[in-house]
Amino acid sequence: MDLNQNIDTSYIYYNNLAALLHFISALVMIILINGKDPLIIPYTETYTQWNQVVNETCPLGSRSFETSNGDFCIEAITSPVDCDNQNNCYGLNLGLLVISFHLLSFGFQLLASITNYTGPILGYQYSNMVENNKNPLRFIEYSFSASIMLIAIALLNGVTDINLINSISILTSACQLCGLVVEFIKEKKIKWLLHLIGWMQFCWAYGIIGHAFLRSIEASKDSSNPGPPNFVYLIVILLFLLYSSFGFVQLFELIFEFNQFLKEKIYVVLSLSAKLLLGWMIFSNVLLLS
Repeated sequence: MDLNQNIDTSYIYYNNLAALLHFISALVMIILINGKDPLIIPYTETYTQWNQVVNETCPLGSRSFETSNGDFCIEAITSPVDCDNQNNCYGLNLGLLVISFHLLSFGFQLLASITNYTGPILGYQYSNMVENNKNPLRFIEYSFSASIMLIAIALLNGVTDINLINSISILTSACQLCGLVVEFIKEKKIKWLLHLIGWMQFCWAYGIIGHAFLRSIEASKDSSNPGPPNFVYLIVILLFLLYSSFGFVQLFELIFEFNQFLKEKIYVVLSLSAKLLLGWMIFSNVLLLS
């Protein structure tokens, strides 16, 4: 079957609409956040600290070490990365992070649309790429926007260690770039290998967030507190399903190989709906906490 038969260009309309709605969403967020105190979540880092033994005991979780200069307790310390004299600590502005997420989506989808009128830019033209069952610009945009949103989700779930945040970002970007390569190679076994590697990277990145969420529940139980309300559990699960839905589109394509125009429309609609829902779920926290 020739996949280029019955060319359906309605995906261009969907793409243009998605770009417009992302821009409107970012604009509304800018208006709502104007005049409010910024919600800045400080980075932290964990490092080893050597303390001389006091009262011949070491704190729980540390280990003792005897030297000619005395006995020491070696323990892991978590502290903000950098703070000034006014106790303002280096971190991320969560409101601007979510706004940049929508502006990135708007910019990349607008650029894709523009290439249909200007001709190829650096070898890329939206319609030609889709007709050839490829869209590298989509995955390049995802490598930025998905990383930004996962960082925002991580910060809200208490993951503030700068090394973990960087790991989540790189794992998410690498996952999206694996998806990009899958569209350009023909060897089926390599396609499946890269696709599975992408799932591994995604699950590991979200696993860091999931672990932090579960630890917060355990901490609440240990202190006899009720823990998060039920809707928080629903949000965490919903966020995971929204993100994993993009991977399921490519998984379905690898198994059944469906029409490339339908595939592009699914990606655009899914990208718009999932991103708007994700963005506003997180931005609502910004409005409540600012």
